Amino acid sequence: MMHVDGLLIPNLLLEMLDDGRWPRTAIEASKQNLHSFVPEDRNRRLRSIFLFAPPFQTVARAVASGGKDFYSQFGALHELVPEAAIAIGDYGLGADTPILLDYQNDPANPRVIQLEWPGDNGPNYWVVIAPDFASFVQELGL
Repeated sequence: MMHVDGLLIPNLLLEMLDDGRWPRTAIEASKQNLHSFVPEDRNRRLRSIFLFAPPFQTVARAVASGGKDFYSQFGALHELVPEAAIAIGDYGLGADTPILLDYQNDPANPRVIQLEWPGDNGPNYWVVIAPDFASFVQELGL
């Protein structure tokens, strides 16, 4: 079992960490810049996904530790419960599109969301990219 600020990390993510199908360390995570965990055909279709290694952190902790400027300006915080959202990835170097486990609707089975940038000076918003973590893993081909 792994908890992040009281939130239970899905068992499937723990299994993937144990099996080496998810980066376990910052060094393993940085190697994704050369070779992604996500199969190439999926990455082309979904953009280049960068998976974060533990320790994971909630959006609330990121805001408290210096990520406030990003989330305050761009993160559509009014759509989140920052204490109930854990960052698990983004779309690579320079990306401003966090991928989160969102526990606000179901603390036992978080959905996966990402920040959407609509352009045309419209406000950013969060979109569901998978109804649960298992669906996200399946879509990634992991």
